[in-house]
Amino acid sequence: MTSQANVDELRALVRSHPLIDNHAHNILSANHVLDYDAYPLESITSEAHGEALKQARQTVPHHIAVKQLATLLACEPSWEAVKAAREQWVSRDYEGFVRKCLEGTHTLLLDDLFADVDVENYAWHDRFTNSKTKRIVRIETVAAGILDSLWRKARDEGKIEPNLQVFQIHLQRRIKGYLEDVEVVGFKSVICYRTGLDISLPGPDTENSYETLKGSLLRICREEPPYRISDKPFNDHIVYLTLSTMRVLEQQYKIKAKPIQFHTGLGDSDLDLRLANPAHLQPLIAHFPEIDFVLLHSSYPYTREAGYLASVYPNVYLDLGEVFPMVSSDAEETIVRQAFDLTPISRLLWSTDGHFHPETFWLSNVQFRKTLETVLVDYVSQGSLTVSQAKQAAVDILFHNSNKLYNLNLPRPENNSYISQRHAITDSAPSGLFDLATQDPNLIVWMQWVDYTATIRVRMFPLREFMKIVRGERRIGITLAVLHMLQDDLLAPGGLATGQFYMRPDMSTFSRNVALKSNSATVMTFWEDENGIPLEGCPRTTLQRVVKALEPIQVTLGFEIEVVFVRQSDSGDLVPLTKNHSWSSMTADIRHNALPLVEEIVSTLASIDIYLEQFHAESAPGQFEFILPPNTPLAAVDTLLKARATVHHVAEKHGLRATLYPRPYRFAAGTASHAHFSISPPTHQDSFLAGILAHFSSITAFSLSQDISYARVASGVWAGSEWVTWGTQNREAPIRKISAGHWELKSLDGLANMYFAMSALLGAGYIGVNKSMPLLHGDCPADAATLSAKEREDLGIVQQIPKTLEQSLLALESDAELQGILGSAFVTRYCAVKRAEAEKLAAMDEGSRREWLMERY
Repeated sequence: MTSQANVDELRALVRSHPLIDNHAHNILSANHVLDYDAYPLESITSEAHGEALKQARQTVPHHIAVKQLATLLACEPSWEAVKAAREQWVSRDYEGFVRKCLEGTHTLLLDDLFADVDVENYAWHDRFTNSKTKRIVRIETVAAGILDSLWRKARDEGKIEPNLQVFQIHLQRRIKGYLEDVEVVGFKSVICYRTGLDISLPGPDTENSYETLKGSLLRICREEPPYRISDKPFNDHIVYLTLSTMRVLEQQYKIKAKPIQFHTGLGDSDLDLRLANPAHLQPLIAHFPEIDFVLLHSSYPYTREAGYLASVYPNVYLDLGEVFPMVSSDAEETIVRQAFDLTPISRLLWSTDGHFHPETFWLSNVQFRKTLETVLVDYVSQGSLTVSQAKQAAVDILFHNSNKLYNLNLPRPENNSYISQRHAITDSAPSGLFDLATQDPNLIVWMQWVDYTATIRVRMFPLREFMKIVRGERRIGITLAVLHMLQDDLLAPGGLATGQFYMRPDMSTFSRNVALKSNSATVMTFWEDENGIPLEGCPRTTLQRVVKALEPIQVTLGFEIEVVFVRQSDSGDLVPLTKNHSWSSMTADIRHNALPLVEEIVSTLASIDIYLEQFHAESAPGQFEFILPPNTPLAAVDTLLKARATVHHVAEKHGLRATLYPRPYRFAAGTASHAHFSISPPTHQDSFLAGILAHFSSITAFSLSQDISYARVASGVWAGSEWVTWGTQNREAPIRKISAGHWELKSLDGLANMYFAMSALLGAGYIGVNKSMPLLHGDCPADAATLSAKEREDLGIVQQIPKTLEQSLLALESDAELQGILGSAFVTRYCAVKRAEAEKLAAMDEGSRREWLMERY
């Protein structure tokens, strides 16, 4: 029998899983988003224009949208209140409004030839998503542009018409260029609007003969440019020429074809609805089996016909977009159910068809998630699907199917710790926060940031005050002194008590605190200046910026949490929880004293959707390792910090301390925080690795961020040894290669600010790729410290890992290239803080220093 908890997990997953919007259009620029004469706001729920659009406010979809937008904008559920509230938000913080409307969108695929005026270009949208925006090329617009340029040239040369053969050559060249362009992931045809989907294939008895096409071309060019190609033979020819060009290029030159999207079904009055039935495309689909066809907009009202095509042709996909929010909620549910009638789940895609107004994205996503949740939960209750199957269906439709079809190679996001628990709390913040304010008005929200000493600092707010921050009604200023502050609040040289930055909450990180006697939740933040510009030296912004710079290379991170559980003895000393202990063992000491604790940690993490890949005893007494799943870089570090905090909280419940201290015992192995990092595709793996090795000493200024960190870096203890090198499955190398494009960084521990450590690591890799650096280090087969000088030289191993923090800081200060990536002013501040911290710790005796650090980390 399906448990309610499992169904709740399914609901939370559907509400929150990051999505790929496989078909959308550009958003209006701030100067035009309030121009309702040119871009009526009523169009967000209607395809009508002119006089017909005036009746849109009398439709059920409009009334539904008003109620939902009222929750987004925290206003009364009336059209006038919605417009007034959006005008205030848009005028105050347009990018913040867009960011809210695109929340949960991992990637946008934009048909950016839909409009070329009054909108932002496709790259502008990158700032609101987790991954770089990609293009869908509209072939009719491309063809019209070619005709425009050729006709102007023909007229200049005194000719009657542009040459058909020249046009075809130009179009074929453009198609080839788009196939080779990594920013373009597919094509789109709007022939449905122009002459209908009953596309004629060329042949002796068809109207697509050469003479017929010449006549079509002449008719088209009698019009004044810009051309709107609406001549059936020529429209059919453009589609056929595009598809046949892709076929030839793939067969003869191994240039892979890309999917082509077709507008099908409903649209404005400019199309003939009878010819919008995708069944007309059947001959074309059958003729080009090697090319993937995407039937856009649910093909409504021909959803079943589209589902049939997707069920019998392996190259057909059904997009479920546009009908949200254009039809009633009952119709939305019917459309999704009809799509499930025949269509393989692996062929269903999601899109918003968002365009112009940001709300078109928000409404579509909110309504589709709600409808998909209703249908999947119903299938589970009927026994048609198991919970596991329903979850997989949701993830496939929202993300994986588009990721695979368009060859995006994005890392799998389903293990994000915020996916269900965080969004189950907030639904779609801030609107979900309003519900939460009623359900749990006493919730306290901790806004967190990580300073340069890797200390997590917190500001706490009652939920209603936090809602004001999310809505932009209030800003939280933090003194710039934080940038020079030590753990005890003393300032490093250069620190002043003047100036401030502002914290912006990242709602994707919103998560309940567990294992604490506290009705609270946490949210991580970005740092911004007075004008809302990202602040140099913000840890999360720094990492986000480096990851963006690496695109189209995609990066995945995965962390290992190593901790030693200690308790206070009767004499006041900190002693390990277990002593009869060894690596991956299950001794009686572990079974009796540690196993219940460790298993409680695992279940507690799972309660907030942090699902460990494995866990085991490590080498030192009381030491355990918990392995987190891979994720995108920012989410991976966020999850690491949340998981560590949870481990600490559970330990504290049992009177224990879980410490990250790098070398608790001289006689045993130290405690690391190894990071797995991978790049996709691995095409540039040698240059990426070469950059890291070239800048390794600078990286250790962040990854080995205190002098005690260097006590762990020694030969013979599986800590990466003492030389800058790499080796395949070599655990005595600082960089262990695991597979193509996948490595493990071993010179890293829990005292590091992990955002900065990963920024430095990936930034060095970026330098290597950007400079096409050759990999001069050979694959080291052993601990480099055990090799002779000649053996090391033959492998290109010439540099030792720094022995002290000061050596690492000096390397960083002389590394202009890495400073250029991270920010030179930030590096200056960071080095000042680390030196002041080192000086403070050096003044303590060894026992006091050890206790001081173990209390804090």
